[in-house]
Amino acid sequence: HGGRNEQFWFGPGFKDQWTDYDLSSAYPTAMNLIGFPKWRDVFVTHDIDKFLPTTLGFVCVDFKFPDHVRYPCLPVRTQNGLIFPLQGRSMCSAPELYVARKLGAEILNIRHGVIVPSNPDQRVFGSFIADCIRKRGEYPKKSIDALFWKELSNSTYGKTAQGLREKRVFNLKKRETEQLPPSKITNAYYASFITSFVRAILGEIMNSIPEDKMVFSCTTDGFLTNASMKDIEKASKGELCQIYRESRKQLTGVPSLLEIKHKIKKPLGWRTRGQATLIAGDVNPDDHDHHIVLAKGGIYSPEKWTAEKDNEYVCDLFFNRTPDHMIKMDIKTSMRDIVLQGSDFVSKSLEKRLSMEFDWKRSPLSVTESKQHKHVVFSTNPWRSFDEFQSIREIWDQFTNDGHRCVKTIEDYREFVRFANSRMGVDKSDTKYMKKRYGDIERLKMLLCCAYKQGEAGFPDRPEVSAKRFSQILTECGIPCKDHDPDYGKNREFKRNSCPRTEHTLEALGLLRKHFPTLEPDELLSNKEVFFLLPTGGSLDRFVRKAE
Repeated sequence: HGGRNEQFWFGPGFKDQWTDYDLSSAYPTAMNLIGFPKWRDVFVTHDIDKFLPTTLGFVCVDFKFPDHVRYPCLPVRTQNGLIFPLQGRSMCSAPELYVARKLGAEILNIRHGVIVPSNPDQRVFGSFIADCIRKRGEYPKKSIDALFWKELSNSTYGKTAQGLREKRVFNLKKRETEQLPPSKITNAYYASFITSFVRAILGEIMNSIPEDKMVFSCTTDGFLTNASMKDIEKASKGELCQIYRESRKQLTGVPSLLEIKHKIKKPLGWRTRGQATLIAGDVNPDDHDHHIVLAKGGIYSPEKWTAEKDNEYVCDLFFNRTPDHMIKMDIKTSMRDIVLQGSDFVSKSLEKRLSMEFDWKRSPLSVTESKQHKHVVFSTNPWRSFDEFQSIREIWDQFTNDGHRCVKTIEDYREFVRFANSRMGVDKSDTKYMKKRYGDIERLKMLLCCAYKQGEAGFPDRPEVSAKRFSQILTECGIPCKDHDPDYGKNREFKRNSCPRTEHTLEALGLLRKHFPTLEPDELLSNKEVFFLLPTGGSLDRFVRKAE
């Protein structure tokens, strides 16, 4: 599946001591755990107790985490990347299945399980990785020689995964594009275990952080948190952490686990691999970039700047973005054009639309607005299921299909929430002609006019009030209606249960019943269960110790 990449907070964060931790040489350390496999003894099993942290085992499981788990650890693949919901079906490996059970996850069903027995005393990659690390240590940090040996060990993992997922590349020899073939050491079992162990250990640590602290984001083998060093020490005593330390000791002689990459005082987050710094940390004299977190999420700076200026540029883009905001990016001449067209290797300037909106891989939890930055802010919870995520992504695409949208203010957010709740509250066929703005109230008005003219939903066969007065009453109850609108209801079909149950329709019907006591709202409102409603308010006090 690859790395775990998630944004747990949207918008400007709060001022605190934020530390960016990385696992020490994550993939090489996980590679060192793979014992020599006994391929002839591979077996299928549904015995969940056989899947231990270092088992070369793989499963397809139906699962359900307790509601209190903040960072579920079983991956579910979607068209938009990995998500980590509270329940669903996961194709995963033994390490993350083991952590999930430790977190209290109920494994409802093992649909298929495979284990490859292995010899832990004979490591497949052990001596190679140890040699790369030893060679790397012989050279100054960040020197080209040290970086070479680092790249050699890290890219070996990539070779185990080469060709497992379709990727097309340009073949210089054949002068044509072809599918990237497997390497000589491609092995799905190895690649799956390596990434699984790294995702699992992140899940173990993040879920052990105190309730009053949080993880701002995680990226493959690291995470940004306001937990103290003492908190992290306690959170790093789990079983996988101990295994990891033992592996590091075998490789380097030092049982290391986490290393600090950055320390800052106030972060900014928008999407997966999209973080910047609003208040930098104290400058480290040995590493001037240490005090700034910056992951641009596909944004290219127009020039090669210092980290400080680059960060300032990205923050400015975020707060001043517009729906039609375009940014310039420089790309280099492709190898294909150089070979086939004889082109020079030069930079070409292109424009692309700026994308700094939330990716909805998590569900908004408490939504408020930063007074200082005048921008919407929310923490998140995991989605309950794949269906929830898929629905909200589809609705977001519908919401933006006539042009890009920016969620910058509470009102922007509420507009999307209203749109989303309207679509989720009715059958798909009933959303076809629903307006984008105030579609729920417009649908309610149409149904009320039909019911009024046709004697449905508790209205008498003959209207007791004039059409003009009826339209006035609707308007007074929050349903804008023109004098002639009720007349259109005479010849339209009254389709029962086709109005979404939203806070706006329920409020309007409550007021309307004071004028028409016999009104039957259940004849109008959809019977479809709304499995979630995006919140439009809340408190972030759980994390924010000092108000801005």
